[in-house]
Amino acid sequence: MSEVCAVNYVDHVGIAVNDIHAALEFFSANFGTPDAEVVEMDDQGVRACLIEVGETRLELLQPLTPETAVGRFIERRGEGLHHLALNVDDIAGKLKILSANGLSLIDNEPRHGLSGTIGFVHPRSVFGVLTELVEN
Repeated sequence: MSEVCAVNYVDHVGIAVNDIHAALEFFSANFGTPDAEVVEMDDQGVRACLIEVGETRLELLQPLTPETAVGRFIERRGEGLHHLALNVDDIAGKLKILSANGLSLIDNEPRHGLSGTIGFVHPRSVFGVLTELVEN
């Protein structure tokens, strides 16, 4: 039997938006979410923030240009659910397990992200859902 990528909990849900400040205002006005620090992540081509929502978080992602991955996502699909992030221990080991189990990875090695050390699994391997592993 092959190894599995044990998950601790859902870390966050990523939402692609055209205007991160308008989205922050929307979630605050309608759902009472707290303010969040917006940061630019040039290496990923996004302006992003994490909003605490109960026991999990929402990650808002605004593309810096239309040519970025999130920019192309919004162009093709519009604003909305971008990815599901799962918290794991030993992310490097978990990526190796998923690769050995035949899943297609976007990141073969972990990298730095807004929520910690991250690695993405291609949506074609997870029922059409872009899946992010997070270790923090």
